Amino acid sequence: MPPKKPVAKAGAKPKPKGATGASSGAKKPATGAPAKATAAPAATAKDKPEEPKEIPEVKIVLKQLIDVLMNDTGDKIKDSGKWPLVIDESDRVSTFLRYQDTNYLNAKNPGDMEPERIRMAIIGAIRFGKPVVLDMMDTHMFQAAADKFDVVQKGLLESVMTKDILVDQKYTSLVKDTDPDEYTDQSSAFRHGMVDGFRFILITSMASPSPELMQRMYVIRVQ
Repeated sequence: MPPKKPVAKAGAKPKPKGATGASSGAKKPATGAPAKATAAPAATAKDKPEEPKEIPEVKIVLKQLIDVLMNDTGDKIKDSGKWPLVIDESDRVSTFLRYQDTNYLNAKNPGDMEPERIRMAIIGAIRFGKPVVLDMMDTHMFQAAADKFDVVQKGLLESVMTKDILVDQKYTSLVKDTDPDEYTDQSSAFRHGMVDGFRFILITSMASPSPELMQRMYVIRVQ
């Protein structure tokens, strides 16, 4: 009988040439735990934008205008330290004030925005203790009016708004030597009691004037 060939053991595979028991130089993949994502810090109260504050308004009907605006019953306007801004979409307040004892200026009327007209309106109202009314009508005319007031004196409208014009008789800087004696005569011009009656009233028929302007004034809305 021919000799039997040796039987290879099951599962044993011949090693490839050049293979060794340990792979030299081979890098093993990292086995560490995956890095955790860093959560964004929670928003704090300081990070959140502030909601705009509601601007206080006094709402009245037309028949209350004399008591609330002209007579300032209860001294609410005076105590606020601000001048009044009257919002009236119907233009009835504009018509009413035009025929009262006021120095009325229409910001859209070129004649009313002449430097001499503005100057006399201011010193006349201070001299005789009555209101200056600046009517902006249905447009954002405040800055345009301020530019016209600047022609008379730089920063004049701002000085009126802050009441700085009434401090230390600064209004006298608006008086000219050629003005009537009632303005230039030191013995009779600008008596203290009359100066105290000066007021500045801003009116508009726009439903929503600029918030910046409203914040600076005592807002009265006529319904």
